[in-house]
Amino acid sequence: MRLLALLATLVALHGVPAAAQSLGLDALELSAAADSKGRAALRLSGDWAITGAHGLQLDMGLGDTGGGTGSGALGQLDAHLYLAPRPGRKYGLFLSLADVDGREATVAMAGIEGMIDASPATTLSAAAALGYARPGALDFVALRGGLRHALGPHLSAFAAAQIAEIDETRLRALPWQARAGLAWDAPALPVEIAVALVADGIGGRDGAATGQRAELSLTWRFGGGRGAARPVSDRLFETWQPFDPLLRRGLF
Repeated sequence: MRLLALLATLVALHGVPAAAQSLGLDALELSAAADSKGRAALRLSGDWAITGAHGLQLDMGLGDTGGGTGSGALGQLDAHLYLAPRPGRKYGLFLSLADVDGREATVAMAGIEGMIDASPATTLSAAAALGYARPGALDFVALRGGLRHALGPHLSAFAAAQIAEIDETRLRALPWQARAGLAWDAPALPVEIAVALVADGIGGRDGAATGQRAELSLTWRFGGGRGAARPVSDRLFETWQPFDPLLRRGLF
């Protein structure tokens, strides 16, 4: 019900496109998501063209961690500086900083990322990062890959997977996550509705059992193109959080 109410609010934001244009934005996205465990998240992303081939994307996110007595809202800021040298290619560097409200829990990472149009209907993405988290002075490496394929003019299928490695005396773990789902780009509204099944877990010495959940998300989009077969030039980089499986279980 919260998402349905938010959808009505997003559609009613008639003044936002004009405001975005006045700020020089090429694309603006506002997303709301909720899952079957009762957790919710919001994300706001903006994309600016610096030159004809360079761009900057900024993201702000806020979501539930759901980690029991140690839980709190997770705020995350991401910056992507990228190059689009030719159609169908987009790659660059990113920085990410996340912090849990009400207690000491901070995750920072930096890395490289890219997207390519493998075909007119298929987009592939990948990212790799080095990171640092505290408390515990935890170093980690993380990888992520994704795929999106247009099944029709407005319907697409997507899948993504990520994994991180933490090898410290205090914590030795391989937090991972995989998701797959369908997205529908409404033909008459600037809104995308997506449903996904998500599995995550933690391998390694300090591992934890696998969990599953269903997710529903709504994304309001200004600019960046429409339709399921949008090219890379009309897509934003996705945000991700390697420590999400640990945060959800109250292990960090």
